[in-house]
Amino acid sequence: MSASATPDTPPAADVAPYRALSVDDFAHFERRYHLAHRFPDFEAGRPGGSRCVVEGRIAECQPWPGCQWVSSDIGIAQTYESHALPGAPAHLSIIVVLEGEAELALGGERCRLLAGQSALLDYDVPDDTLLDYTVPDARLPQPLSARHVAQPRVRAINLTLLKTPQPQASYLSSHSSPPISPWLERLALGHGCRRLSLSDALLRSLEESLQWPAGAPGTELMTQGLALQMLGQALQQGGGMDSGEHRAAETAGALSPRDRALLARVHAELERHPGRAHSLDALARLACMSPSALRRKYRCRYGRSLFAQLREFRLRLAHRLLREGLPVQEAARCAGYRHATNFATAFRQFHGVAPREVRREQ
Repeated sequence: MSASATPDTPPAADVAPYRALSVDDFAHFERRYHLAHRFPDFEAGRPGGSRCVVEGRIAECQPWPGCQWVSSDIGIAQTYESHALPGAPAHLSIIVVLEGEAELALGGERCRLLAGQSALLDYDVPDDTLLDYTVPDARLPQPLSARHVAQPRVRAINLTLLKTPQPQASYLSSHSSPPISPWLERLALGHGCRRLSLSDALLRSLEESLQWPAGAPGTELMTQGLALQMLGQALQQGGGMDSGEHRAAETAGALSPRDRALLARVHAELERHPGRAHSLDALARLACMSPSALRRKYRCRYGRSLFAQLREFRLRLAHRLLREGLPVQEAARCAGYRHATNFATAFRQFHGVAPREVRREQ
């Protein structure tokens, strides 16, 4: 139904019925998936409301906590667009188009997917001052959006993983199988999208999965297996890094002493002044590196992106200020956030509680 699916509550695991969805029906998805929808044909003066937009079958399940699987086999009667709202949680999504086409846009990058093509999306909570979001002539990051043109049939799979820590299923947290969280960091793009190339064998299995009854015995396990294969193939392709960055990450120990000293200088700057409006170019000058080299080498040295590190420093500062008695808005401002909604969303996802709950503990 959308570029990425991040519902507040898990859906029922019933066999997907055939449904016809009107403009009015999309209001349900807007609340549940933190989306806004636009209908260009209707906005041009043609009435919407009960007009059919999509009809077909849509199945949803949760392979494990914090992971959402949506498969769809639909016809699109009217072109529509989906736009992520500020309340949408940070997440990674793998989108696979098996038939038809879809157009995605995130972080200034656009991607048109045709049959047999897939993409990895990395969506972060909008924050008008975070370093990876600085773009020419714009303070806010480009939002996540998708355009679904009218077409007779679209078959697609959407695998979405929340970036917030989630309890893992027992077989995923065993010694022989690593937890999901470290994989998310390896897949991170820094608020953007890139194409993936899934194997023909996996694409055939995904095709077959569209015929599985959601409530049948074994379906949940088979869906979990496909989800892990999708993640595994994305990781094999370097996750969010291109091949050169992937090779560099594998040889992080080869960073020169000079590089390590310069990276420590940048790290200390972020830690000392998390509330400042840092720019990638300014930090690159501090490190005596190009912006791309800084991003690559910082990840090699510290195992995470500059953006992730800065966000952690800011949110830890905000928590300390709240514990010291500062009002929520003042703590947000000191931590570099200018919009209360963005701050509250990021704070809740990182600390697991709302900012006002920290205040009430005093």
